[in-house]
Amino acid sequence: MRKALLALLTFTLAIGLAVVLGGVYLRRDNAYRVKRAQEVVDEIERLEIGKSDHTIADAIAAKFGLAPPPYWLRNRYNRENCAAPDHLERCTYILLMNNSPVELLFQKHQSTPRLGIPEWWGNAQISIVSGTVDRYSFWVWYKASSGHWRGFGADVSPALPRFEPAQAPISDSYSVRRKEMKLGKYESAFGLETALTPTASAEERKRALYIDFSCLSQRRGCGEVCEVMPEAWKDFYEKLGHFDAERLGPDYLLCTEPPK
Repeated sequence: MRKALLALLTFTLAIGLAVVLGGVYLRRDNAYRVKRAQEVVDEIERLEIGKSDHTIADAIAAKFGLAPPPYWLRNRYNRENCAAPDHLERCTYILLMNNSPVELLFQKHQSTPRLGIPEWWGNAQISIVSGTVDRYSFWVWYKASSGHWRGFGADVSPALPRFEPAQAPISDSYSVRRKEMKLGKYESAFGLETALTPTASAEERKRALYIDFSCLSQRRGCGEVCEVMPEAWKDFYEKLGHFDAERLGPDYLLCTEPPK
C-alpha cells in the first residue's frame, strides 16, 4: 500500500513538474515568436514601394521563412506565390507572423489547454510586380484579455483602398479602416488596419505604424485595439469611430472608453 502511494505521489509530482516546465517553455517560445513578428514588420517597413528590387524581398523571405502552402495544394505553392518555382511576374511572398509549431498545433486542436499562452496569429505579405516591390502588408488577430477577438495591421501600396466599408480617410495618403470577421452566428472579431501610400509624411507613417507588439508576450495578453495602436485608433475615432460606437454599440468603439 505504501509503495503504491509513493508511486502515485511520484507520478503526480512528475506530471506537475512537466506541466510547469512545459508552461515555461511555451512562454519563452511565445516571447521569441513575438520578437520575430516585430522583426518581420521592421524589415518590410524598410521596403520602398516601386523602388525596392525583388532581391530584397527574396532576402526577407529567406530570413524569416515562408508560410506553408495550404494542405489542399499537397505541399506545393500556387503560381501566385513568389515561392513557387514557376511563379508569375506578379506574385506575393506570404510569411507567418506567428510561426510557432506549438501555435499551429493549438489552432488544429482548439481544445488543447494553452497554459496561459496568448492566442494570436496572422501573416505578412510582400507583393512583387515586374521585379519590384509593389505592396507590403501585415495583419494579426489576437484574443484580447477581455475574451473578445481583436486585430491590427497595416498596408502600404501605391494607392489607398477605395469604397471600403468603415474607412476613415485621414489624408490623401493615409487612412484607417475597421475590419470585421465573422466567427460564428453570434460572434465577430473587430480590428483596425491603417493604409499608407509612398507620399505619406513622416508623421503619418509614425501614427499609422505605431503598434505595441509587446503585449502579445505578456501573460494577460493584449487589451483593446486602442491600447495596441493608440495613434491610429484616435485618428479613426475622430473621423468615424464615434459615430459607429453611438450607432452600433460599444464593441465598435474598440476601446474601454472614448479618448479624453
